Amino acid sequence: MANSQSGDSMIDRLVRVLGSFDPEHPSLSTEEIADRAQLPKSTAYRLISDMTRHDLLQRDPSGRIRIGVGMWELSNRASDAVDLASVARPHMTAVHDFVGENTQLGILREREVLIIERMSKPSAVIHRSKTAGRLPAHASSCGLVLLAHAPKHVREAYLRGPLAAITERTTTDLTELRRMLATIRTYHFAELVGHIDDGTTGIAVPVFDGSGLTIAGLGVVVDSEHHVGVPAIMQALRTASAGITRDLEAQGRTVV
Repeated sequence: MANSQSGDSMIDRLVRVLGSFDPEHPSLSTEEIADRAQLPKSTAYRLISDMTRHDLLQRDPSGRIRIGVGMWELSNRASDAVDLASVARPHMTAVHDFVGENTQLGILREREVLIIERMSKPSAVIHRSKTAGRLPAHASSCGLVLLAHAPKHVREAYLRGPLAAITERTTTDLTELRRMLATIRTYHFAELVGHIDDGTTGIAVPVFDGSGLTIAGLGVVVDSEHHVGVPAIMQALRTASAGITRDLEAQGRTVV
């Protein structure tokens, strides 16, 4: 794979181009991609042309660039995350119908929770999570569930990193975070009020595989003042989590 004069490989540059897009920037100009990917404009233009030809990127009617359908097709052919989301979807639907607000499934990726499936309604409380979006693990209920059940070295490495406050209520104190994680490990659920968005409450439980390994966090985000009781939500989430585990075992699927 040929390298550029700066020493980065073609794969490095392709990944940076694709990484330029996020939920807040679903479409970009060539100049914006060059800037966000830290590439010369000529290099960005050439890569965009090649990737468009292979349907990895596409141009919308205004000429701006988006992720192409070909990328979606490739990512859905053989992905553990897609398999997990597919198995989880019927159980998430049951939770969503009961709660009537945001229901989401997340996996831990480095220092963030990657949302691999999300359900919402127009009447649901506004929340910043989106499918394929990411949230800081220490600030989200799904993230804390995943951190609490992660191996100790993973948890401690995370706590040594920067812990940004998203709102005034986001917990960044290490002593308090360790206490919260210990409690979550004991009771297998997390409840956070206003840590990501003011006026919202996140409630999450772990999803286990057949061996007892935590593979995901299943949660809801609801209006802090207007929602069904926490015990009822917890029961719905735990029932769904057990159903996901049971279906994964029945299908012989392994999720990493």
